[in-house]
Amino acid sequence: MEQTDTMVFEWWGTTHLLALISINILCIGILIGARKLNTNHRELGGKVLGGIFLLTYLAESIGRVIRVHWEPWTERLPLHFCSFMSLVCFFALWGRCKWASALAFFGVITASVQGLITPMLYRDFPSVDYFAFFIGHGLLFISALYIPIVLEWRARPWDDLRSLLICDIYLLCIHPINLLLDTNYGFTQIAPKGSILEWFGEAPWCYLAMQIPAFLVLRALYLCVRKSSK
Repeated sequence: MEQTDTMVFEWWGTTHLLALISINILCIGILIGARKLNTNHRELGGKVLGGIFLLTYLAESIGRVIRVHWEPWTERLPLHFCSFMSLVCFFALWGRCKWASALAFFGVITASVQGLITPMLYRDFPSVDYFAFFIGHGLLFISALYIPIVLEWRARPWDDLRSLLICDIYLLCIHPINLLLDTNYGFTQIAPKGSILEWFGEAPWCYLAMQIPAFLVLRALYLCVRKSSK
């Protein structure tokens, strides 16, 4: 069956807004409910979220490889930034790793959330792609806030800068792979049309241009979650 025009996803259309509203309502409900739990139950909730990320990552990775799809195999590797952040969230929520907690918070809030604002999505509701995209990105957003609000993680000095450097290392490692396979993981070859990356020029140089603005945003976020000096 051919895809009809009504199945084409549109930014800020009804289905986009409904997805964002649903994610925010779910996020508020989970955070408020989890805050009422004792410490052990809060940590258990974090491990459940972490386990979901690990299972989702494995299922997505295997599914992309074995399913019949119109994309070439090079486009179906688990190398997207949000796939990387899924693993980071697993380590942050399951093992309470300090570096992973910082990277999960700063990386998701500044980068992965952009996926919710300007989704790289073609098929609209009620397609599998629609649900997979918003569930995956929604869980990243919820987990990034669960870490400081529920688990009460607090950033160490310069956690924001270290997180930025790790993200830069990801980009430096993924760009040669993109050149070799003619792919666009991390959007180092082509910036998504209409996204914030386009404001800073063409890929990959847009990432260089946005280093200082990105650090300033991360520094502002750090002030919100830093350890108390008391």
